[in-house]
Formats: sequence, structure tokens, C-alpha cells
Amino acid sequence: MEKAIAMTACGGLLVHDLGPLPPAGEGCVLELSLTLERVRPEARTAVALTLTELDEEDREYPRGMRTLLVPAHHDENPRDVTVQNIRFLLPCELSVGGPEGRRFRVRYDRQCIDCPAVCELTQA
Repeated sequence: MEKAIAMTACGGLLVHDLGPLPPAGEGCVLELSLTLERVRPEARTAVALTLTELDEEDREYPRGMRTLLVPAHHDENPRDVTVQNIRFLLPCELSVGGPEGRRFRVRYDRQCIDCPAVCELTQA
């Protein structure tokens, strides 16, 4: 579906209800969560996830990619940060699974965006 929305110059806030979105067919939703360990205070983190589907011979077929920006936390010390509700929509038409159902492989990585330079070498 597509809808054009316009906003006057000099902005402000535009709130628009897109209305109902009917189902596009059979399929499933894969919803993932993960925990970023030892995130430093005041540091944003980029997370990338790539999803592939495996056929019966473990060949991979691309099914999507997500990139996320996890906001910084403001605690005094590093802490674990949980990221939830990472969704992939998977239409049935793309299924390469056999009678056992669909199988997926997720690859994911993280990158600290705001790392202050810290030199841990002592001066002699």
C-alpha cells in the first residue's frame, strides 16, 4: 500500500493515521530479542541482523536485514541492554522448508558508535 502525505514548510508535528492494513496473505512473523552485554554509559550501539532461510540441504536464501540504533543508557557503569521486538515478516510464498517446517539462520553483530578514546597506558 502507498499513501502520499504532505507537510508545510517550516515543519512542526504531523500526525497521520494510515488506516487499516489488510493481511497480504499467509505467512509468519519471526520476532527476536537479544541482550547487549556490558554497554558503556552514554554510548549508542548499532546492531545489524541478517536473516536467511535454510532449505532441506542447508542452502541459504536471504529473508531480510535489520539495522538498529540502540540509544545510550545513563547509568554510571556498563550494563546489559535488552533489545526486543525485532520483527521479520515471512510470506509463505517464499518458504523453502520441507515437511518439518521452516528453518532460519540469524547472523548479528554490534558496533559501539560513541566510544570515547581512553588510553590505558601508564606514563613512565
